[in-house]
Amino acid sequence: MTERLDLFSTPILQATPADHERLDAALLKNIAAERARSPGINRSNLGGWHSDTNMAQWGGPASQTLAEFAAATAGGHMSDIEPAGKRQFNWVIEMWANVNQPGDANQVHCHPGCFWSAVYYPDPGGAEIDSGGGELILEDPRYPLAYMGISNLVLKDAKDQPMQSQVAIRPRAGLLVMFPSWLRHSVRPHRGNRERVSIALNLSPVPEQPPRP
Repeated sequence: MTERLDLFSTPILQATPADHERLDAALLKNIAAERARSPGINRSNLGGWHSDTNMAQWGGPASQTLAEFAAATAGGHMSDIEPAGKRQFNWVIEMWANVNQPGDANQVHCHPGCFWSAVYYPDPGGAEIDSGGGELILEDPRYPLAYMGISNLVLKDAKDQPMQSQVAIRPRAGLLVMFPSWLRHSVRPHRGNRERVSIALNLSPVPEQPPRP
C-alpha cells in the first residue's frame, strides 16, 4: 500500500465582499476621476492604464473598505508560530488600478517584498465570458516540472487529476483573488466588449510595537 502526502501547497484565496455592487460603483467612480487626472505609469502592463500605487489614499472610503476586506481575508489564513507568543500585526497595504482595453495584457511577474498580493475586479469588462480573455494566470512555482522527462507526462494531483503548469482564473465582478506575493502571475490579453477594470493590492504585515514603559 502506498501512502501519499501532498506537501507544500500554495494557498489561493477567492472571496467576494458583501454588497459588492455598491462598492464596485464607488471604486469605478474614483478610478475614472484619477484616470482623468493622471497619465499613469508603466510596470508589468502591456498597454492599458496603470495608476500610481497610492490608491489607498486617493481612492477614498471605497478603497479603505476593499483594503480592510483583503486584510481580513488574508488574516484568516495565517498563523503566528512565534515561541514567545502571538503578536499583533498591522497591515501596510499598497494598491493601484488597471484599466485594460481590448488587446492589453500583463506580462509574467511577481511582487517582491510583500506577503500577500491580490486582484479585485469591479468591472471585468466582458472577460467573464469564455471569449473575453483577460484571465489571471497563476504559474506553478515548480515550473520545471513541465519540462522534466517525457513531454506531456505529468504528476497527478491530490484529486487524481493531471497537474497543470498554469491555472487560469476568469474574472467576474466582485471577485477578490489572493495569493502569496512570490507566485508568478500574468494576465492574458483582454478580449471583452468594454474596458476591463481591476485593482491590485500588496499586503505586508508589520508587528505592532509594544508600548514604552
